[in-house]
Amino acid sequence: MPRVFLGNFDFEHELARYSADASPAIPAAAARVRKAFGGPTGSDLSWSWIAIAAADDVVIAPGRILPRGFDALAELGLSIPRFISERRTLDQLQGMTLTPWGWSASAVALGALYDWDCPAPPLNVVRKANSREFQFELERDWHVGLSGAAQIVALDELAEVVQKQRGSESMWLLKANFGMSGREAIRGRGTKLDNKTGNWAARRLASGGPIFFEPLVDRVAEAGIQIDIPRDAPPTLVGVTPLLVDRSGTYRGSRFGCPASEIEVWQPAVETALRAAQILRREGYFGPLGIDAMQYRDDHGHLRLRPLQDINARYTMGRLALGFTRILPAGWCGTWIHFGTRHVAGRSIDDLLVEIEGAQPPHVKLIPASPRFIGSRPSAHHAVLVLAPSPESRRRAEEALFNSLGISVDLPPAM
Repeated sequence: MPRVFLGNFDFEHELARYSADASPAIPAAAARVRKAFGGPTGSDLSWSWIAIAAADDVVIAPGRILPRGFDALAELGLSIPRFISERRTLDQLQGMTLTPWGWSASAVALGALYDWDCPAPPLNVVRKANSREFQFELERDWHVGLSGAAQIVALDELAEVVQKQRGSESMWLLKANFGMSGREAIRGRGTKLDNKTGNWAARRLASGGPIFFEPLVDRVAEAGIQIDIPRDAPPTLVGVTPLLVDRSGTYRGSRFGCPASEIEVWQPAVETALRAAQILRREGYFGPLGIDAMQYRDDHGHLRLRPLQDINARYTMGRLALGFTRILPAGWCGTWIHFGTRHVAGRSIDDLLVEIEGAQPPHVKLIPASPRFIGSRPSAHHAVLVLAPSPESRRRAEEALFNSLGISVDLPPAM
């Protein structure tokens, strides 16, 4: 059955607004959906679905996206879906299956509004699975979390935890119960709460909390463990996608098609992730699951693993990146790199890629993977595919691209 892809990339905000045992009335959610679909809809990242979409699928977009913007990908054999942005076009879609970034009440209401198939797990289970409270409980019970991490339910508790830090240079992070891509988090330093951080924490605690304290550690590498949980079968590993993260902690890309030597180091994280997936399946969740794992060095310089850094009961960019393996030549590997318009600084992306590609070893390809315009305005987000015959040549191309964009990324080693 053809799919309709919905890029509700901020669906965790909707999860955060409702209690664990209640969801908004479907008529009210449907009313919001009708209002939203009266004009441009979706997200500037809606084009990301091209990674897994088929030619007969449909992607809901916030404005007109022309298929010819993906000609370079089509030449490599990638199927390009249809992008639609007008409600009257949605009314014409029949016999479709809704596939959102994450399931929420408004996503279910959208499917009901257009009579699409909505294979959604129970929304209270979705909410629990995406909460940091659930992640923290697993880390605590399995002894796989960060030393010094804490769940906070009151401001005085937070002040006490901060006061116990080693000194004025101690760096730490506060996270809300729901958040995505580094949002709903704030960094702090030292043994006292400043006004900005205290006010941030107070607002989240007042909305129902809890919040979570984590010491910042010396990150070495990160990877996304991509799992599928069927309705009536055990969870299965779909793949492992090493993450590229800049020095501010912002996601910059995912590697795919990696050789076994590059991902075997993550096998302990895979085993822990599958255990967590089994628990979620028993709770009633089914669908995509992405769990981020991190290698880091402790205070003594020893290499450690945090296998459950983030639990995402939804699609992830790493999960989508695996879709590009269908255009990889045998034995090749790739990277899906993301950046903003400000990094291009008025330059032509095509000219930039031609220049970088020309300085790479033979056969390495750098391919634009995002539209230049969405409707009448320039896209705020861009993506490039790096395709290479070896991990070493892929890493050199990654480094050259990030250097040209002015983005500082500590690239994981090529293995």
